[in-house]
Amino acid sequence: MYHREIINESLIKLNFHANTKEDVLKEIADIAFNAKRVESAEAYFNGMLERERTSTTGFGGGIAIPHAKIDAILKPTISVIKLREAVDWEAMDDKPVQLIIALAVPANQEGTLHLQLLAKLSENLMEEKFTGSLLSAKTKNEIYQIITSIFE
Repeated sequence: MYHREIINESLIKLNFHANTKEDVLKEIADIAFNAKRVESAEAYFNGMLERERTSTTGFGGGIAIPHAKIDAILKPTISVIKLREAVDWEAMDDKPVQLIIALAVPANQEGTLHLQLLAKLSENLMEEKFTGSLLSAKTKNEIYQIITSIFE
């Protein structure tokens, strides 16, 4: 799995203003669509929304990992949005979320790649140094370097 194929700086957005979790999910879907990673922004948005209805992806510590595994996804993708102000995400720790790391995985790769990406991210998000670095990152390149470092 090559990180350059999964994430790049065009899939990272900083200082985004959102009022709701849905606003963030729509922006994630648009980013993936504009990068030609999904056939339909609406399908990806609905896939993430459906996953949120199952249980929150608000990981805690100001971070959420929304994800979807659907046929409309063309390429496995990690997108990152850092919000200007945190939004309510109904996170596990009941705190608002400021950093969103979204996963998009084609349905035919859901059992393998999806679990690998989620496991690697979750494992690293338990590390204070990793989360602190992401939350304090000021540029797209910093975020890109931090995320890709866990896949090397």
